[in-house]
Amino acid sequence: MSKGILTRLIPGSALFGLGVVLALACTKVKVSWDQPASASPPTLPGAVAPALPPPTAAQIEGARALSRTFSQVAEQVGPSVVAIKVEKKQKGVRFRRLNPFRDFPFPFPFGFPDEEDGGGEEDEDSGPVQRGAGSGVVVDTAGHILTNNHVVSGADSIKVKFADGRELSAKIVGTDPRSDLAVIKVDAKGYQLKPARLGDSDKMLVGEWVIAIGNPFGLDHTVTVGVISAKGRSGIGDMRTFYQDFLQTDASINPGNSGGPLVNLAGEVIGINTAILGPGGNIGIGFAVPSDMAKPIMRELIATGKVRRPFLGISMQEYNPDLARAMGGPEKGALVQGLTPGGPAEKAGVKRGDVITAVDGKKVDSSRDVQRQVLSRNVGDTVVLNVWRDGKSLTIQVKAGELPNDDKAVVSGGGTDEQGKTRARLGLSLQTLTPQLAERLGLKVQAGVLISGVKPGSPASEANLARGDVILEIDKKPVRTVEEAIKALSTERPGGHVLLVQKGDQAFFVLLQPPGQ
Repeated sequence: MSKGILTRLIPGSALFGLGVVLALACTKVKVSWDQPASASPPTLPGAVAPALPPPTAAQIEGARALSRTFSQVAEQVGPSVVAIKVEKKQKGVRFRRLNPFRDFPFPFPFGFPDEEDGGGEEDEDSGPVQRGAGSGVVVDTAGHILTNNHVVSGADSIKVKFADGRELSAKIVGTDPRSDLAVIKVDAKGYQLKPARLGDSDKMLVGEWVIAIGNPFGLDHTVTVGVISAKGRSGIGDMRTFYQDFLQTDASINPGNSGGPLVNLAGEVIGINTAILGPGGNIGIGFAVPSDMAKPIMRELIATGKVRRPFLGISMQEYNPDLARAMGGPEKGALVQGLTPGGPAEKAGVKRGDVITAVDGKKVDSSRDVQRQVLSRNVGDTVVLNVWRDGKSLTIQVKAGELPNDDKAVVSGGGTDEQGKTRARLGLSLQTLTPQLAERLGLKVQAGVLISGVKPGSPASEANLARGDVILEIDKKPVRTVEEAIKALSTERPGGHVLLVQKGDQAFFVLLQPPGQ
């Protein structure tokens, strides 16, 4: 793991945390000035800037009004926020508690440690006990509490502490690792609960004030203030297969904040704090699961204890302007990279290389837009896809199945070991792939053209082609021999050639542009 800036889940909120599982365009900000530049001449070096007048009473009152708003929101939402303490017993393994700062790349790898944790070696017979802490928010009077999956997953014991000091035991109702959300429940036994209101995260604008309330480093009900820094963040951490559509905030978030609410100035929960970017503490970059994603997941967990997601069996890749021009396709959309064999999309007639332009009549600009639209539907619903294929627009109806547990799309792809290597002006050395060679090299495909070498600085290198990749198609036509590949690549084509290339377990479309294009 890199020793530089690291991305990971809030460690202080995890007992046995895994990474987070999970887009909207960032809001454009127009900056303008009310006066021409000449109205404010630059200060010359060495010159003393004129002293500013003291703030007026109106300015001071305006600042105080905003400060009082923060206080009012904290007072309103505070009773709904809980501190969560978790324990998990490890049996039959000798364990010695170590200084987390000394022995790990970041502090508190299993969550913020309880003060009750002592040093020394645990008895092998009793087994070690891992302890961690996080946060949560009460969502109804029945005792349901929304938090992060990595806070409570696998816990043997869960204790919930309220703002007034009352502590109750809790049980897991349901968890959803893909979104890193979970619901737990306490038996109130006459204790009056105050649920928080969940707001509309989609209406939040970049730059709006938000307040984070939680349990960082065991400090109950800590309040921090910041703004929405960005929306639709994804690709956070190493767990890229999880659903991510994060709100980014600079409100201070630290170990132990996981599962706590991110709140707007109306006192509504618009996010569940989940992850931080940094070497172990706040550096002004935190991430929250938006409430619009959390609400349907929460309702399903409360109702059934699990989440059933619609599944089309499509894997997609980035579709950029260069690819669009080379393919002669629409400017925006989602490029179908692969299909699950026998999956709903393949059965309905979707093909690899299609560009999805709309889902249920709503235009999509990226694969994340497609995913967001599909996830808003239910298992068994008919999803209408508008796709572009070879210059034609098609409408395909796909009946959504249920997402399998592994959530993987299997991409299929397309031989004597010829020694003649052709080093073209594109910087490629090629050889025909045979089943025997594929078996010897441990490749997933049995036919195609193997890239045996790439010249540094060449167009092939710029396209991120690498030795061991297998070319399956060139410009939508299958290639099985070096001769076929060289013939296709020698043809002049505006914008370059679109290659379908097998890299490891997956196939990707790659734009290979000749020199000068």
